[in-house]
Amino acid sequence: MNDFQTTTVQALAINSAKKNWDLLFTNLEDRAVLYKEFDKKSNRIANGIKALGLGANDRISVILPNGLEYALADFGIYKSGAALVPSNMMVAAGDIAHILQDASVKMAFVHESMAKKVLAMQKNLPLLKQIVVVGGASRDGLTGWEDFLAQNSEEPLSPTASEADDALIVYTGGTTGKPKGVLHSQRGLFFDVIAHVVGLPLTHKDKILLMTPMSHATGWLLFAGCVKGTSFCFEMVFDPFKVLEVIEKEKVTMTMMVPTIIYVFLDILKGMEVDTSSLRIIGYGAAPIAASRLEEAMERFGRIFYQKYGLVECPNMITTLTVEDHVRALEKPSILQSCGKPDHMVSLKIVDDDGNELPMGQVGEIVVKAPYVMSGYLNLEDATKKTLKDGWLYTGDMGKVDDEGYVYIVDRKKDLVITGGMNVFPADVEACLINHPQVKDVSVIGIPDDHWGEAVTACVVAEEGAVEEELIQFCKGKVSKYAVPKKVIFMDELPKTIIGKIDKKTLRAPFWEEKLRQVN
Repeated sequence: MNDFQTTTVQALAINSAKKNWDLLFTNLEDRAVLYKEFDKKSNRIANGIKALGLGANDRISVILPNGLEYALADFGIYKSGAALVPSNMMVAAGDIAHILQDASVKMAFVHESMAKKVLAMQKNLPLLKQIVVVGGASRDGLTGWEDFLAQNSEEPLSPTASEADDALIVYTGGTTGKPKGVLHSQRGLFFDVIAHVVGLPLTHKDKILLMTPMSHATGWLLFAGCVKGTSFCFEMVFDPFKVLEVIEKEKVTMTMMVPTIIYVFLDILKGMEVDTSSLRIIGYGAAPIAASRLEEAMERFGRIFYQKYGLVECPNMITTLTVEDHVRALEKPSILQSCGKPDHMVSLKIVDDDGNELPMGQVGEIVVKAPYVMSGYLNLEDATKKTLKDGWLYTGDMGKVDDEGYVYIVDRKKDLVITGGMNVFPADVEACLINHPQVKDVSVIGIPDDHWGEAVTACVVAEEGAVEEELIQFCKGKVSKYAVPKKVIFMDELPKTIIGKIDKKTLRAPFWEEKLRQVN
């Protein structure tokens, strides 16, 4: 049977692992894992899912650290035709509970460290019938990973999903304080993976190191690599010294970083001798990078960098600043301020507030079309209508296009703060801090920071005697770890607009006045 009778990500998952059987997938401490084993074990997961009566449009969550088990769960879900709902393990427990409920999750793969929390949530999640725990044994309410694999067949599957079925629901922060689910169809995700395959110069000889969360952009890199038959190294927790050791020992050829990680490497490598010569591609994205640090990185690693610009709503593949562009920047340094040119399947334009296209060089909102733009926001019809208009995705990013077609991001319509490559919605942190007994008013912004890109900063009007460290501690455990403010600025009053809303533009201005763009 032809596995590509339909353009679904299910068919792509079934076919890609199968065709690479004899190639190396990853090295464990004691043995090598070939694609053959990866294919058969992910079949067991897919057949186990189907044995539970789950399939098209049923939602299955993965709450795991980077590793072989994450990759197997990922592919097993895709092969079954169900929809994957990934969750970053750093996300606050309350947000995970919201995600599981909002997405009507029926099954979850969780790490042992999260098992107790998810089990406690289950009483409020009547649809959640099966929890598989990685790193723990079967017990009341939980099925151990090894037991789940052993119970199910490794027989191959045939594609059954339709192109319009849900394939992926990724949650992003919401201005109401609740994460919102971004829906991607089987067809849309198929084309997004193909865009990665076409856009990244990967071969079966490459070895990819996945060190940023696989629940984030790295998950697409996993899939693209599997199509090409590359091998992988996984890092569960980011330890820069261990990562450098892995790069040297495993002869890693490609990896993906956020700017903050690049800065960490540059700082520690000043006092170390590490052989990173095997690296031929370093991708970066999720946040803008300081041009001076990028130049420093290229001096250390070579001009082997490429940058991706994308959104959860249009994953990773809106524009690319290619390796060749980074070389060309020797003659035209201003290119490094750009996020590149639109990708192969992307139409991009700059529009004013009324949706009219603006001339070259003028700043407006970036809007895009691509076959892998989201289907919409789950359970949020109004938000979907505001973001998708006449087939165009309104990104909320302000930018311009130069005479060569390079796209420059200069500001955000949204209040989003990007810190260390992670998205923080100020409303979440503000909702937390306003509950502190000494806080009378609060607004959260991002300010330029050499390490984090943007540091989450709380501007607070407080009772006399309020202490910065106490307010920071108050946020811990209530918001995601990366959303905890790095700094608190005490003010007598917050600037307001004529209608009484906090004027964030005025609040941000003193910190950004020397910057060429309003993102860092």
